Amino acid sequence: MAESFLLAWRALLRGHVLTALLSLTALAHFLLPAIVRSDGTDAGAREVFLRVVPGSVYVVLCVALVACACGLIAHARETHRLALAAVRPVSAGALVLGPLLALVAVAGIVLAFNMGLTCARGGWTDCRHVYEPMLEPPEKAAQQALEDLLSDVNAPEEIRKAPRYRLLAILTGREIDRYATIHPARALELPFPDEAAAVPDGVTARIRFTTQFNTRAAVSGVFTFGPWSAVVSNSTQAILEIPLAHSDVAGADGPPKLNFRNTGRSMLMVRPRRDVEVLTPADSFNMNMLRATGEMLCVITFLCAFGLFLSAALSRPVAMFTAFVMLAVMEMAPAVVAQFPDALDVPFTDLLGLQLSRAVTFATSAVSEPQPVSDLATGTCIEWRALARAAIVDALVAPCVLLTLAACLVRRRASAQRG
Repeated sequence: MAESFLLAWRALLRGHVLTALLSLTALAHFLLPAIVRSDGTDAGAREVFLRVVPGSVYVVLCVALVACACGLIAHARETHRLALAAVRPVSAGALVLGPLLALVAVAGIVLAFNMGLTCARGGWTDCRHVYEPMLEPPEKAAQQALEDLLSDVNAPEEIRKAPRYRLLAILTGREIDRYATIHPARALELPFPDEAAAVPDGVTARIRFTTQFNTRAAVSGVFTFGPWSAVVSNSTQAILEIPLAHSDVAGADGPPKLNFRNTGRSMLMVRPRRDVEVLTPADSFNMNMLRATGEMLCVITFLCAFGLFLSAALSRPVAMFTAFVMLAVMEMAPAVVAQFPDALDVPFTDLLGLQLSRAVTFATSAVSEPQPVSDLATGTCIEWRALARAAIVDALVAPCVLLTLAACLVRRRASAQRG
């Protein structure tokens, strides 16, 4: 395996892959900040920088290393070096694991350089834990709503004849986007995990209000969350972050609950599953950047293993085309599902595309969950358990499966070449 690693490493160095990626990383850090403009606020400038500069480096690194992975084994097979390597006392697994380690080594060096330049810039704010309300799973609520709907004698015939899975998909989407109304002098109360209130200070409520006709209106109300409280007076259609001050009011028994009492004159609306969060202090930006870099490396490991699998099965041009098409589909599928919810009266072609997008999203969700750039830009703490999960799934389990398949293909191709 060491010999296979060295061969792949030397090929990457001779191709100036590492040099080019390091140079592009440096140029991105020194040129892009002068080109891209923010909204004029410090927070906006930080978010734009993190999305544009480290985000661009991450995307370019993924594309470049997937392209390299798609060519390593295919090129060795086309030049008949694969057959020569296979007759030596080395396993087929080593022939595919060595190139993967070489690609991951290049990714690690470039990401470390990117992290160093980003952290050296300074002026960053600490990251925060983000907690969502503890609500009933939308699938369970949709199941109950479906039972109530089908038991209604006045339910339309088209609903009774529709496939059950489509009705569940529609109702699940509506549960996720369901609005709760807060009338004047009324309150909305949502339970949160105990960890959200287990801090001495620095609790913030993040919420987005709207109105019935999606117009601007004054927001007046009082937030309480355990021993914290705050008074807010602002306008709707904006994401509000309200720091909560510690008060002498003792919290009630059970899970901590975020309570908002509407003291204004307008009826307010909010989606509890999407628009309400509680933020608490976590740790430094540098530690969050380290975890984000770890998630990036895990995802790149999976992509390189996928590229090596295609390289073992297909020719280099076909492997690269297949890899980029599948990556594009994986990237677009979640956006398609989010923007085009299920409905009963959609044309068949649209329904087919939606179901295909939903299937791709479901099949790739295990390896596509990490969002290191977005979390880093928004100041969301990347939890250690999320990094551990990415390491297990993206950097261990999925690559092992792909490399096992690639090793079988390499052995068969090498035997065919010798024959």
